Amino acid sequence: MELLAPDAVFETHPIDAHTTQSKGVLLVVPWDQEFGGVNSVVRNLARYLVETGREPTFLFPGDTVRPREGVSRLGFPAIYMNLRPVMVRQRPIVSLGGFLLNAPVALHHLMRIVRERNIGVVNVHYPGDNTLYFAALHHLTGTRLVTSVHGSDLTGLPARCFRRFTTSVLMRNSDVVVAPSQWFADYTRHEFPASANKMIAIRNGIDSQVIRAIETKNGTEFVSHPLDGVGEIPYVVCVAAFNRKKAHDTLIRAFASVTAPSQLVLIGDGPLRADITRLIDELGLGGRIVLVGNQPPNIVARVLASAVCSVLPSRNEPFGIAAAESMALGTPVVTSGVGGLGEIVTHEHTGLTFPVDDVPALAAALNRLLGDHRLRERLAEAGSSYARTNFDWRRSASRYVEVAYSRSDARA
Repeated sequence: MELLAPDAVFETHPIDAHTTQSKGVLLVVPWDQEFGGVNSVVRNLARYLVETGREPTFLFPGDTVRPREGVSRLGFPAIYMNLRPVMVRQRPIVSLGGFLLNAPVALHHLMRIVRERNIGVVNVHYPGDNTLYFAALHHLTGTRLVTSVHGSDLTGLPARCFRRFTTSVLMRNSDVVVAPSQWFADYTRHEFPASANKMIAIRNGIDSQVIRAIETKNGTEFVSHPLDGVGEIPYVVCVAAFNRKKAHDTLIRAFASVTAPSQLVLIGDGPLRADITRLIDELGLGGRIVLVGNQPPNIVARVLASAVCSVLPSRNEPFGIAAAESMALGTPVVTSGVGGLGEIVTHEHTGLTFPVDDVPALAAALNRLLGDHRLRERLAEAGSSYARTNFDWRRSASRYVEVAYSRSDARA
């Protein structure tokens, strides 16, 4: 099988004309999980598809090339398949041979899924090592191909690597490429020219129904919630995966200079957990910082709702859904203002911002919010109004359906 050049474009040979009226949507996601920004986006999108009479099916990695049907952890119909990557760097020859043997069988199964489930749109989220299958599926079936990029699926790619090559091929053959912010859309156009004339920005959405259910402040500043050891004193919360781009080290060092009696709650987990724990111990902050791990969305919302403020000190952020959720809950936010965060938070209006990795500036912002009730109220009111108006999940999902999934040439 000849590999495609990055600028290659498949001809389209539709199976039949019914694909334009097909109700089925195949959501391709690299993991079956409940937590994280990507999972929030696809959960909301799948919910909207069901509400509007469409039929979402998730496609996740599996153990065998033969599809196994099931139910995803988010509660939607799912298929699990092993789609071998074209090449694994440690075993290039063996992996390429496995791909050449696997690809025809895998494509046969994928074409059958498209036919049997009446799939009209294939939406690849967070493109990974198996993207060539979906470029080929688009060529073979005529299904509409939409690629949704989220952040580290692109920013984490070295300048010269095979995955960058396959991602470029996928974009070249996609009908639409979706980014979560205008900033990240511009970044993607620059880094992947194949996406330039296909790119649209659709902001991630937040669930206002959950938010309305969580609103329990009722005139008091701190309310009870279900995490032991949290909420006995005023606290600041950060909801983010434990990786370098989220800059927990900057936050922890800044919190060491916070003078008011307070607590820092870290929701999330990840590869830097041991480093974060070590830094907390080195700075003697073990009694003031609580790590509670990953939590389901309803718990996260309740913790956010009763926080003094939430913090997102990211070094890189394509969107920043945790900031939008905090604002919608009426919790003031402090962010680094980088990337997509600049489209969410306006300094001194909908939140406070500080320069990336500026420990004294972040500490000053936290001290200021902890000590100024009127400032918190002003930022909370403006932030809540802005977030609820601009980031509702149905609005985001409807733009997917009406723009990205549409056969028209509309762009936004």
